Amino acid sequence: MDRKFVYMGLLLMVTFFWGVTFPVIKVALGYIGPGPFLALRFLAATVMMAFFLKRGTGFLSSTNIKHGMIAGFLLFLGYYFQTVGLDYTSAAASGIITGAYVVILPLVSFLYLKTKVSRMDLFSSVIAFGGLILMSLGSISNLGTEFGDILTLLCAIAYALQIAYVSRHSRNLNSSTFTFYQMAAVTIFSAISIPFTPGGFGTINSYVLFAIIFTAIFGSVFGYYVSTVALIYVEPTAAGIIFVGEPIFAALAAVVLAHEHLGVYVIIGGSIMILAMFLTALDKYFKGRKDSGAIIERT
Repeated sequence: MDRKFVYMGLLLMVTFFWGVTFPVIKVALGYIGPGPFLALRFLAATVMMAFFLKRGTGFLSSTNIKHGMIAGFLLFLGYYFQTVGLDYTSAAASGIITGAYVVILPLVSFLYLKTKVSRMDLFSSVIAFGGLILMSLGSISNLGTEFGDILTLLCAIAYALQIAYVSRHSRNLNSSTFTFYQMAAVTIFSAISIPFTPGGFGTINSYVLFAIIFTAIFGSVFGYYVSTVALIYVEPTAAGIIFVGEPIFAALAAVVLAHEHLGVYVIIGGSIMILAMFLTALDKYFKGRKDSGAIIERT
């Protein structure tokens, strides 16, 4: 079998696991606070990533440390807003809104990387914003849910900023070492945030331990390793289209695992946002943009 199709299947599996993490974390937050959960999750991921490090990778390089920690701080902001937001909104809505980073990324890249923004990028951004407003209409009567949606949108913006930063600074750095420092940074900043994060520490039980290990392995280490290796065989633009499926898997997993009910506003607004993500990815696919591979750099 062609390796390309094998790795496309693996990328789809990564997308599936990223989607499933939303309801898994949502349930875990019923027992433990967002700050402690993130700190423990990324501590586990950092330890696991240490096994991927090899000699001669510039582990103590000041450049690796500096850029890894800065990118890690941006990644922390993304995960922090996402996880705290999950305390206030549904797992399905969180997954859909988080996926908006695909649409936001071209605009951030234009401002930060000075890359060209196509008409489709602008069109998709308008469509995604319209879908977000429609989703929020169902939350107006529930200010807590609306607050969670806003936090999740901030998460999507932070992810886009992190991806743009990684795209600019990671080309001459060892990917394993660079990612190790990013995960270490998320661990450190998450631990610092604990006293300032709503929810306190909470309780660590068997389900919380499962959620920590599951998200550390499949959401971070497995996702990073597969996406890095897969890009050797799969075009980045094709991979970008595959990862648009993340919010779809998140919504389905939320219904099956968390028994969430998808309201009409979430279904229609979410479908519009997913359409915008697909149009953006499809536009990049046809244009064959080399930098579109940055879409899947989220760890």
